[in-house]
Amino acid sequence: MMAETHPKSEVSSTVTTSPTYAAPQKSSGISLCLEYFKTAPGIIKIIELVIGIFCMACAAPAWTNGTHWFLFVVVTAFVSTALWCFIYLLNLKNAINLPIDWLLTELILTALFAVLYIIASIVQLISSVTRPRPPSRLKPFYILSGIFGIFNLIAYGIGSFYLYRDWKDSHPHSSFSGSVLKRNP
Repeated sequence: MMAETHPKSEVSSTVTTSPTYAAPQKSSGISLCLEYFKTAPGIIKIIELVIGIFCMACAAPAWTNGTHWFLFVVVTAFVSTALWCFIYLLNLKNAINLPIDWLLTELILTALFAVLYIIASIVQLISSVTRPRPPSRLKPFYILSGIFGIFNLIAYGIGSFYLYRDWKDSHPHSSFSGSVLKRNP
């Protein structure tokens, strides 16, 4: 009986990671896209908006300068996040042909708001505890708004992480790794 010999086959596997959310590429116009809000970055954006509403509601009558600064950061971040939600909802990233790195722009803004939220939350908590100016009936709400600000800081930090991961996946070779940064002899 003849024995069959089979050449050894080498099996190689390649693991590729895909971005957390890839916008649909089929349409070139404005279309309703709800799939983004079913992903982790979309859920984080909704959480950022909801916590932002609580921050604005708790700090609404601004009596101290710290609360003015806190409300400025909260409202600016809220409007920016709402605009990004509309961009994703209407699929405007694919409809508008501009030479913009959308992910990098959103990453920079989200990280900036995370930094501004930590500063504003600390200022809000300190100004609501140490200043005698806010009425005593508003102090618990001011403290609560600072605590919600910390929660929103965490949400913006998580959103920045997702955006950074997606940006690195879509830009495997960063423009910052070239020979420009190396020292010339």
